[in-house]
Order: sequence, then structure tokens, then C-alpha cells
Amino acid sequence: MDIDNWIAELHRHGAQEGEQYHQKLRNFGSNEQKVFELLSEARTALLFLKNRWRVTMRDKPDLLLEYDGVSIYGEVKHMNEKETDRLDAEAMAKADPFEFVQVGSVSADEGGHGWEQMCRIAIKKESQYLEGQQNVLIFVSYSESLDLLLQSAVSEFDDKVREAGAESPLRKLGGMVMISNIYGPSTGFSNVSFWPTLYASEPISLKLASVLRCGQLA
Repeated sequence: MDIDNWIAELHRHGAQEGEQYHQKLRNFGSNEQKVFELLSEARTALLFLKNRWRVTMRDKPDLLLEYDGVSIYGEVKHMNEKETDRLDAEAMAKADPFEFVQVGSVSADEGGHGWEQMCRIAIKKESQYLEGQQNVLIFVSYSESLDLLLQSAVSEFDDKVREAGAESPLRKLGGMVMISNIYGPSTGFSNVSFWPTLYASEPISLKLASVLRCGQLA
């Protein structure tokens, strides 16, 4: 992984104030897995930059995203490929052509459903969301086991917020975004999806929600 190329791409597309992020990448230069995970922030930034957003690299949360005069803060979470994905790939490789293959569930090797894991992450990240601002949690997923689970994760999160009550700090989160592996006619030729939360203290504006739902390819 060439860190300098990623940094150059961020500069070329106009990312703002990235030196702290660049230094963080260099600090983990010998740890390829950690660098790979941190590059999810660059991948996300480039997605928005290429879709005419203004992006500022920052810390806690990771990104300031601006579109047509409206600001939103994004916290990025990398999701690794899972053992379930590898087992599914092996099963499909061994199957005959046109044979249906039953895929597994991450609950078998992670002790919980994928949407439950994503909800737990959203709760754990609460301290990263800014009070009085529009906030989104952005999953950059390399696991096909999590594809199409975003709405379920948000529904699970909404249940937790309702249980916690009106004063819950979890209400700072206005929605979740997933950059996933799935791409094709069933997704409108987009691998980016967005789902708003129900009880956000600062709901994602209709303008930003419509842009986040537009067909995009990351």
C-alpha cells in the first residue's frame, strides 16, 4: 500500500487540512492491516470529493462534509472481511455451475447478527458525534455478509434510542451510510447506501438525505 499515492490523490481532489491524517498513516506505516483500515477514511473522503462535496480531514469525528452550504460530520468505521465470507467463497468455488449455495451468517463465528454488530458500533461511537450538528456513521465494508443490512442496523439502533429516552446522547446520530461490496442492477448500480435514524436531535436535512441516496460508486 503506497501511502504517498493516497495522500497525493486527496490533495489532487481538494481535501482540506489533511496533515494530521497523513501523519497518522505514516505512524502506522509498518502495520499494513492498520494502514488498510485507516485508508477507509481516505476512500470515503474521495467518494465525497468526486461527488462535488467539500471535505475536511479531521479527528473525532473523522470528516467534515459540506454540500451546497450545508455541513455534516462523518465518523468512519472500517469493517473487515469475515470468516463467514471466506467460507462462503470456498463453498461457491466448489459448487457446480448454476447450483444454489446457502450462505452463512456472521452470528456463527461472531456471536451475533451483522446488524447487531453495526448497532453496537454506532452506540460505542457516541462520543465521536458532535452535539448540535448533523452526524452520520459511515461503514466502509469489505464483508459481503453485511451487505443489505444497513436498514436493519438503523432499526436496531432506533430501538435502543427509544429505550434510552429523550435525553439520550445517542440522539446525536442522524443516520448511517454504508460503502459496500455489492454493486449491480439490484442496487441501482450504486455501492453506497444511506438510512436516517428516527429520533435524531439534529435530523439529516432533506437536501443531504437526497444527495446521500443518489446513485454513487465508491
